[in-house]
Amino acid sequence: MAQAARWMRLRVAQADESSAASARFAASLAATADPLLLWLRAAGACAFALIAPVRLAPGRAWRWLAWGAMPAIATCRQYGLPAYLEGEAIWLHGRRAAGLSVARIGQCAVIEGAFPAPIAAEPGLEAAFRERVEAQHGWRFDTAWPEGGEARR
Repeated sequence: MAQAARWMRLRVAQADESSAASARFAASLAATADPLLLWLRAAGACAFALIAPVRLAPGRAWRWLAWGAMPAIATCRQYGLPAYLEGEAIWLHGRRAAGLSVARIGQCAVIEGAFPAPIAAEPGLEAAFRERVEAQHGWRFDTAWPEGGEARR
């Protein structure tokens, strides 16, 4: 049976606001909560924050980045980009194309990333990424809105 998960769309004024938004959501999630993926849009940019209770993440924290980033890399490849993970970034043709980060916030593993500019505005990117995350992690998303103690900012 698939793990229930929430998919939430947020618009942010500037791309640098996405980390603050994901930190607020991660801090409010309980250890027993369903995972949450924030789909973040800012002017011309597209980012995500995968927020999962630690119980659902790989046992070793050093594996979290690859675990959370691989669906984004698979999505890039689906759009014809030869993307790969190196360090804390998505790389294309030997150059850093988009940053990634990983942190533990409260009881959650938080993996943040952005999509490279060549596909950030592609129609269907959100649906393709959603499918890749569901396939990689065995989750079944339901579109969600902030609830309870989750900030709406």
